[in-house]
Amino acid sequence: SLLQETTYRPNMRSKFLAGMLFCLLASLVAAQTEEEQPEAAADPEAEPEPMFGTLDYILLAAIGAAAIWWLFFRDSEGDKIPEYEIKPMVVRETSTVEKGFLAKMRKTGRRLVVFYGSQTGTAEEFAGRLAKEGARYGLKGIVADPEEENMEDLQQLTELDSELGPCLAVFMLATYGEGDPTDNAVEFNEKLTNDGMDLNGMKFAVFGLGNKTYEHFNKMGKFADLKLEELGAKRVHILGVGDDDANLEDDFITWKEAFWASVCQEFNIEASSEEFNTRQYEHKVLEDGDFKPEKVYTGEVARLRSYVTQRPPFDVKNPYMAPIKINNNIHNEGSGRHCLHIEVDVEGSRIRYDAGDHVAVYPTNNLELVDKLASLMDINMEQVFTMTNVDEDSSKKHPFPCPTTYRTALSHYVEITALPRTHILKELANYTSDPAEKAKLEEMSSTTPEGKALYQTWV
Repeated sequence: SLLQETTYRPNMRSKFLAGMLFCLLASLVAAQTEEEQPEAAADPEAEPEPMFGTLDYILLAAIGAAAIWWLFFRDSEGDKIPEYEIKPMVVRETSTVEKGFLAKMRKTGRRLVVFYGSQTGTAEEFAGRLAKEGARYGLKGIVADPEEENMEDLQQLTELDSELGPCLAVFMLATYGEGDPTDNAVEFNEKLTNDGMDLNGMKFAVFGLGNKTYEHFNKMGKFADLKLEELGAKRVHILGVGDDDANLEDDFITWKEAFWASVCQEFNIEASSEEFNTRQYEHKVLEDGDFKPEKVYTGEVARLRSYVTQRPPFDVKNPYMAPIKINNNIHNEGSGRHCLHIEVDVEGSRIRYDAGDHVAVYPTNNLELVDKLASLMDINMEQVFTMTNVDEDSSKKHPFPCPTTYRTALSHYVEITALPRTHILKELANYTSDPAEKAKLEEMSSTTPEGKALYQTWV
């Protein structure tokens, strides 16, 4: 609440004191007069003097005028006693519509929003690929993290239909653990469970990521697909269920191909023949004088020289390089099983361990593989370069810390041993000079049965 000053009342105490002062002065004058009267009686022949002299009249007149002014006309700031009235504070409410995914869609003219519930990053990657691929259909989208959005704004998604045209919400939702939502989708799961949203008319589709070796296979994706329909939303395409125990990539591209066919039918649109890249970076080689050697990253994840200059406080951007005190395999030798008991030393780091805390492991790629790649690409590994993201929708300026050297990038920042997904193979094909290898990469990146079979056997 706020105390707001409103009106004033006269200071009655001050006026009372002024009145008492006037009476006191009048009494003193009267007493003086009484003292002079006996003297006049003792000498009857003396000439009678007036009761008050001229000075007395002037003084009394001045005192009377001052008293009258003080009592009735004075209203100075010092005599004002503020009277306060308690009024409620007015707080301007800021709608999430002004800064959330709805505002971004309205600002950019996008009609597709892809939400992801991801624990390891795969669902987020799929969401980004789908959103960018929408450009081929005139439906380029935005990617949104449900943890950072007010998901109740989904109730207003249909309001954009009149401004932008029919809109679509897609959900890439992984299931974590024993049927649980991922950390960033917990609140969204609660909103679906509470049945508090009215999603009448909202168009949607869901692709779930799971693993059949777990009891509650794709529980989050199945639950969201069912609840969205119960809340009034319209399903544009059937639920997709990806199985990480088999071939998650194949499950996704198969679902994605059929998904776009359904979207084209629902929105009456067609695919463009233009090709596009999902990764949009500007590569620039830096010569001497283009960079400062002390500003070149050498493997740090965020802050320059954080591995060398170990100063607290430590956090994700300034990690503490904890020495490993114990590293033992708790299984017997020859058992063929490995379960490591590892203890790290945090003494002197001012880090306090609490149950459930995480330990980050920053791996380094096999140096022999790094050198082999350098030989195949015929590049100077000590060359400094930078890569700048030119994708206006990306939140990252660089794909990894830049500027850096090719050796550092291939050793610390780039995954060179992971199984490449089909969209990576398709982009690699654009830079392949050998015709046979180029054709092989293009076939594996296609959605034909032969291409999928070749990808499955070769990759």
